[in-house]
Formats: sequence, structure tokens, C-alpha cells
Amino acid sequence: MTLERLHDARGFTLIEVIITVIAMAIVGAIFANFMGYGMSRTVRSVEMVKGEADAERLMDRIIADYVFKINADSATALGLMKTDVDNGVYGPIVSATFITFDSGGNQITDSGGLNRTLKISIAASGNDIVALLTRSRSSSSPAVAF
Repeated sequence: MTLERLHDARGFTLIEVIITVIAMAIVGAIFANFMGYGMSRTVRSVEMVKGEADAERLMDRIIADYVFKINADSATALGLMKTDVDNGVYGPIVSATFITFDSGGNQITDSGGLNRTLKISIAASGNDIVALLTRSRSSSSPAVAF
């Protein structure tokens, strides 16, 4: 074998292979770090969706109870709903407050005792769910189907 033929050999040197392995390890570590963070956030997203679905189901139950109460007696339905929420019938994540609106359309607590609008809030993981229940029916109104 000639010296010229030894220099013409194709392939990688040991140094080139080591540098490539180290570079790939660094890139792999960075990629794993970002993927690990993304994977941990995926679980939180699932928890938020489940929490909001549970809150929606609870709100549907509250609305159904309100419809039942307003069909029975429209004058006392809001008061009964407030009492149920205050007594914990729907759990600790539900709150109820009588509200009204000022001339600018801003929400204020109903201190005048009109009690015509009941704000129901459910603290869900993710986003809170709010519904306004009003006394807008008269005793001669037809029953509401739910």
C-alpha cells in the first residue's frame, strides 16, 4: 500500500464521530427539555377542560332547578335559589349574589332590596361560569319547558 492510497481512504475520524455524538446529545437534551415542559402542560389542559365540563353540568342542574321553581311560583323562585346556594346545595364552588345595574350599565350589588337579578357564579378550574337569573315572568306567563 502506498502512502498516497492511505490518505485517500473515505470515512470519519474518531474526533469527528465524538464531536457529532456530543452535538447530538446537546440538541437531544434541549429537545427533551422543551418536550417535557409541553407534556406537563398537556395534563393541565385536560384538567381545565374536565373542570369546565363539570361546571357546565352543574350550571345545567342549577338552571333546571330554577326553571322548576319559577314554574311553581315566579315570585319566590330567585329567593329559593339564593337560599339553596347559600346552604351549599350545589357545593362550595357556587356563589350567588343579588345584583342590579346603574345608569351606566355597571354591575352593583343590589342594596335596594329589589332582588330581581341573581348572579350565579361557579368557580371552575380554568374559567369561571356565570349566569344571570331574572324575575321577568308574571304569574299569568305560561310554564317554561326545560
